[in-house]
Amino acid sequence: MSKNVGQALVDIYVAPKQLFTVLPEKKGWSWIALAIMLAVNAFGLWYFYAGMSPEWIVEQQIAQTAHSMTPAEIEQSRAVMGQMADKTGIISVGAILIMTPIVLAIMALYLMLVGNPGHKRPYGDWYALAVWSNMPGVLNMLGLIVLVLISSDPNLPLTTANYLSLNQLLFGLEPGDAWYGWAENFNLIYMWIAALFAVGLRCFSGYSAVKSTVLGFAPLLVIYGLWAAFI
Repeated sequence: MSKNVGQALVDIYVAPKQLFTVLPEKKGWSWIALAIMLAVNAFGLWYFYAGMSPEWIVEQQIAQTAHSMTPAEIEQSRAVMGQMADKTGIISVGAILIMTPIVLAIMALYLMLVGNPGHKRPYGDWYALAVWSNMPGVLNMLGLIVLVLISSDPNLPLTTANYLSLNQLLFGLEPGDAWYGWAENFNLIYMWIAALFAVGLRCFSGYSAVKSTVLGFAPLLVIYGLWAAFI
């Protein structure tokens, strides 16, 4: 079992069951994990955009939507985007600081709804589980920081921020392709997070491995399954 928060920060990646076993009695550790998550993600996004020129950011944004726009709409969008391009990093940081706790709250609510029939636990326990289960995102952001650090040109494609997506790893689809949005948004880190949900549900609710796995991966399957069905 994890004996302190330092060990917990290692166990979540290599032995999550050891952490989840003691987590209900150590929810205070989750504030440290959340602070690390927010700090790393905020710095990573700021660092990603910090060296880019506003003109590059605008052209990258236009490239994502130009296939569905007229020339006049492209020019209008370019003018609007140009006014905010130099603030993209700050806006992104603000968005992640606001949205991360909200998204975690929604995840915790789902975990509580599916997990409490097995073992009644307060919402705080499930929020702690949601926080720790999302810690793989910290490694994802650290990877992005390394990519920026070793790049000879700070003007990286904006899609670099999602470098572990199925599209970038396997498919190489371009904007405008029917499956581009689906493949570009499906990040392999989501699979790791879902697996941690499964481990957490097994520890918290006493479910079988099969049931825990089904419930852990259900949100991912539903979201991307429905998305795929409507492509």
